[in-house]
Amino acid sequence: MKFSFSIPAKNLPQFFLEFITPLQPILFLFPLYVLFYFLVWQGIETAKWKRMIHQKNAEKEDLVRKNDELKIGIVSYTSAERIEALYRKTYQYLPISLGNRTVTIELPPVPTPPNKDSN
Repeated sequence: MKFSFSIPAKNLPQFFLEFITPLQPILFLFPLYVLFYFLVWQGIETAKWKRMIHQKNAEKEDLVRKNDELKIGIVSYTSAERIEALYRKTYQYLPISLGNRTVTIELPPVPTPPNKDSN
């Protein structure tokens, strides 16, 4: 099936004018439409990036808070008092009373005087 659309050559300018006349406002406004589209698109992209930055900042603050809590947990779990309490609880050691403590002091050795005969 062949579709042909024939317009006489002498009527071509008239037909063209009849076709273009209703489209003239669109043709004149097309650059404004394009400009408006890109301005709106830029605003949408800017809003999207700002929202993403806000989300990432909130996520960063949450991670920093969790990191601080973990650091506090490490310090509390490795404190000397906790380790001592766990040791005493595990091995059933009672606290040492002050009267039962043995204190050992190691004194430095006494220097020997030089020998007079070795001269």
